[in-house]
This record gives sequence, C-alpha cells and structure tokens, in this order.
Amino acid sequence: MFQLGITNSNGIFPDKTGDGLFIVALPLVAILSGVFVVYKPDYFFLVLMLDLWLLGYHHVISTFTRIGLDAKSAKEHWLLLVPLPLVVFGAVFIIYQLGGAIILGSVYLYWQWYHYSRQSEGIAKSYGFKCADTNFTRSVQNRVLFYLVPLTSFMYMISSGPERFLNIPIFTFTLAEEIRWLLLITSYAAALYWLFSATHALRQKRITAWYFTYMLSHFSIYLAAYTCITEINYSWLTINIWHNAQYIGFVWLFNRKKYAAGIDKQHPIISYISQPNRLFIYLGSCLILSLVVYWLIDKLIYQTAVDDKIALVFIVYSAINFHHYIVDSQIWKLRKPLIKNTITEQA
Repeated sequence: MFQLGITNSNGIFPDKTGDGLFIVALPLVAILSGVFVVYKPDYFFLVLMLDLWLLGYHHVISTFTRIGLDAKSAKEHWLLLVPLPLVVFGAVFIIYQLGGAIILGSVYLYWQWYHYSRQSEGIAKSYGFKCADTNFTRSVQNRVLFYLVPLTSFMYMISSGPERFLNIPIFTFTLAEEIRWLLLITSYAAALYWLFSATHALRQKRITAWYFTYMLSHFSIYLAAYTCITEINYSWLTINIWHNAQYIGFVWLFNRKKYAAGIDKQHPIISYISQPNRLFIYLGSCLILSLVVYWLIDKLIYQTAVDDKIALVFIVYSAINFHHYIVDSQIWKLRKPLIKNTITEQA
C-alpha cells in the first residue's frame, strides 16, 4: 500500500507513520471493535464504556482546546462558550418535554450520521489540497459519491426498522427487502465506481496516494459498519470509535502545527502541550481534563433534586453533543485561510 508514491510532503502529518496510523490503523481498530462485539455481545457495554471515557468525552473536550483553554481564545469564542450552550440546553429541554426521549434519540441518530460524514469530508479535503489535480477532488461527482456511500449504507442499516438505539426509542422506517437490496447494491457500486475512476487518476498522478488511501478508508468504515455489521448499536459503536479517535488526532495535528514555532504567550497551556515530542503529554492532559469534567457533570446531575435522574442525564448529554456539533461546524471551516494553511503546511 505504501509503495504507491506516498511521500511525506503529500500527507498532512509530520511523517508517513502519522498518516498511516490515522488513515489505516484508526478505522481498522474501529472495525475490529465492532466485529468483536458482534461475536462477543456480552462485552458490548465494556467496549462502549472504554469508547466513551477514553475517546468520546476526550473528543468533545478537544474542541475546547480550540475555543476556551486560555483567555484570548475564550474572548474570541465567547458566543460559543456561554450563550450557545444555554440556548442548546434550553432547546433540548423543551424538545424533551414536548416530544420525549424518542425525539431526542432520533435527532441524535440522524444528526450524528451527518456530523460524522462532514468531519470525514473535511479531512478528505485536507488531503485533497495536496493533490496535483484539485478538479478531481472538488468535482461534483466526487462529492456525490463521497456522501452517497455513507447515506445508502446508513439507510440500509436503519431500514430494517430498529425501534431502539442504546435502549432509547427512535423513529426509523422499514423498507421492503427489494429496496434494501437496491440500497446495498448502490453502496457498493458507488464505492467501486469511485475506486475505478480514482485509480485512473492516481496512475496519472493527478491525486496523491494519501488522498486515495484516505478515501478508501472512508468508504470502508461505512460499508463495514452499516452493511456488514448492521445491528444498530454495534454499527454505531464502530463508527463512533473511528469518529472520536479521528477527531482527537486531527485536533492534535492542528495544534501541533499551529504552535510549531514555540510557546505562544497568548495561548500558554495549549501551545506548551502541543510542542513536538509532547504527544503523550497532550493526550494525557486532554484525557485527564475530560475525565474530571465529565465526572463533575455526573456528580452535579446526581446531586440535583430532580427525581428522574436518567432523563436529566439524557438531556444534559444530548445538549453537550448537539453543542459540539454546532461548534465544530463553525470552527473547522477549511475555507478559512488560517485553518487551511495550518493543516496543509509541512510540520
């Protein structure tokens, strides 16, 4: 795989090992985790807890290393840090009161599909910027295929009509098997068509091997999770592990490159832990922070006078996730020169 003209300059990480781990190892771990719980369902809760406490909460906290870890960032993003959480929590609370858990559960189920796909598209664009022919990576056909595979795969999975997701009631739909087979065929046909056209572009050196490989991993994770595993909880767990780990790695990469020149007095904490050779300090710091923050959230919830603690947990965690989705849609726009230049520059 890595003999296809892959060079350090074509990747987005400081070296080829980083890109290889990011593109190949992360989806592979996610898929193997999903397969493991399929064959060992008794371990689902354990794998879920490991995912939440080691990756899920950590990946949400990673967002705040961009917007609120120092006074300058907090001042710049105060709308995202103060008013927005209140608005989101209020909206989630009202929705729960009016529609119950089934509305919130359904909103999360469908929104997370879009959020995960959008994140993956942003990363694909980051690799695409290094390609000689950006007409291929930015073409309408390429973007349609990019989303078509996740969409038809996801629809194939939920169209079997599951009524609960992580024991939460949800709105789904049931389709005839003939239509489900059509969705399945469409998923694989779209991926194969992209593979055919991209292989041709790769041979002509219009796209880089890193971009080609990332796109393959993108299609593979969705096909594996939604058309091979199919059980909604195991499918979600597979995608969620990939998404969380991918986000953590991407945010670290951004911080690593942004502060490559040294300690920034305006951003002292994040610039210090993001220096070269401090990856484990960075990851450890973010992990400890996430464990403390979520432990405090749980503690505060269970010390409230609210009788239905489970409902309150569901509302609070839904609000945290939805706030995260909105913030990410604002702070990682690759059309912003600072974001694009930071990600694509050599470390």
